[in-house]
Amino acid sequence: MWNIGVRDRNATIQFYESVFGARYNEGYGHFEFGTWPSDQFFLLTLKDWEGDKAHFGLLVDDLDAVHKRALDAGATEYGPPQDFDTQPRTSFIDDPDGHRVHLYQG
Repeated sequence: MWNIGVRDRNATIQFYESVFGARYNEGYGHFEFGTWPSDQFFLLTLKDWEGDKAHFGLLVDDLDAVHKRALDAGATEYGPPQDFDTQPRTSFIDDPDGHRVHLYQG
């Protein structure tokens, strides 16, 4: 589980739903990725902004499509999709609250 601070809860919910298809559980204040129980299930919990920024990575099926969707949804590009010798094809974005998200081709 990750906890991230957000300035505009509704904008953040819209961003993660539109880019990653995440399900937001209003009752618990978190996104649910994957299905419980499985090793691909995790939670992304939203908390009030306190100036702290998260840094995490997500494995995606189509890196180029997700990267473009993220930019279209308000992300800032930190690094375009690129190939590396030591890891899968990767790109880097900052979500609308400035959290750094590494996107990895799955």
